[in-house]
Amino acid sequence: MTSGWLIALLVAGMLLLIAASKSVWGPIRWLGFGVMQLVIGAVLLFFANLVGELADFHIPINPVTALLTGLLRLPGLAALIVIKMWMI
Repeated sequence: MTSGWLIALLVAGMLLLIAASKSVWGPIRWLGFGVMQLVIGAVLLFFANLVGELADFHIPINPVTALLTGLLRLPGLAALIVIKMWMI
């Protein structure tokens, strides 16, 4: 139930941001950029998990890890791998 409220709050905040801005395209452009980075990160994590399957290694694909990998690309992926290996 709390995740539903959190999603509703985020959507309402984005709509308020779009309504309050002078330019409608600015926030939409940032939202598109974030979604694009999320998809790029998910694809990178998918391929890393595909290769990691050989060594029984898996990094979960969730919005946080995908966005981190999407924004930082290979250094972000390397950081996630090092963190995962250090935690094990």
